Amino acid sequence: MKKGISHILVIMALLFAAGCSKDAADNTESAQESQPASLKVVGLTRATSGNTDWDDIHIYLTSSGTQVAEGKFGYASDTKEWSTHLKLKSGAGTFRLYGFMPDDPSLTASLQNVTPVDAQIKLENVNPLTTKDYCVVTGVRQVETALDHTSATRGMFSFDYDSYRQNYINLFLDHLMSRLVFNMKISPTYDAVRTIKVKKMTLKLADISSMSVTVTFSDNHGISAISYIPTGAAANSCIIENEEKTLTTSPAAICTGYMVPDNVFINKLELETEFEVYNKKGDKIDERTAVNKLTEPLAELQRGEERTLLLTIDPSYLYVLSDPDLDNPTIRIN
Repeated sequence: MKKGISHILVIMALLFAAGCSKDAADNTESAQESQPASLKVVGLTRATSGNTDWDDIHIYLTSSGTQVAEGKFGYASDTKEWSTHLKLKSGAGTFRLYGFMPDDPSLTASLQNVTPVDAQIKLENVNPLTTKDYCVVTGVRQVETALDHTSATRGMFSFDYDSYRQNYINLFLDHLMSRLVFNMKISPTYDAVRTIKVKKMTLKLADISSMSVTVTFSDNHGISAISYIPTGAAANSCIIENEEKTLTTSPAAICTGYMVPDNVFINKLELETEFEVYNKKGDKIDERTAVNKLTEPLAELQRGEERTLLLTIDPSYLYVLSDPDLDNPTIRIN
């Protein structure tokens, strides 16, 4: 009887040991599959637009036409460096990288139609009027050291990864929108009798509040196609300036904004400018609001283009206006 009990105890011990071994193996495999990736962004180049601000970059990795990972490169403004928030299975392989900046939590993003040579990123709930410079990754370059900031080439998306070393890459980004720069001045003849202080400037669309943006990437091109589809029909506005600025007779940059370079949006776009009128003694005479259509000044606007518009405050026929008319100037846009 004792011998039978001892055999049972031995069998139980072996089963327990086997279970522990299996759990350990499972944990090891699980840990292996979720290790932080030894991948670091050391340099970024952005197509020219005048903006020098950086942000978090949302990224996707694919291999053999399949999405294998999703994460981000988090940007620290104090150190001006990116940290990697991405997990990969241990080993080596060739990946393709797609992504967009900024990693805006208000957007819904997905990677679609992935093949070994191309893919699409779809962004939902994008505001067609914004102060954010939305960009997408259109080039990847693998480098050997963290000091090599050689620009990536548009249309190259692949790099070789090995989890047992540090992997360094540089990225190239292209713009999804166009950048509008607003310069303002007051005409010399009007400046002789009045002072103008701009208080607020707002871009407005009457019935387009959001859109869906689908970007198609392909080798040697970067962006091979892009579509902007309105999805929200509410009134929309984007404040691009909200600080008082006194105008002079010399053009001065007042503010900037970003918009979709599509005629569906451009034909409905308006600029609302709120300003105050003072006499030369410093007394406030009036508060005015001017609304300007921007269809003609933005004709043939292109994605990634920076378009500068000059706004001049100057009433017509200054010397034949009655005194109250002096306080109701118009804004001309060039």
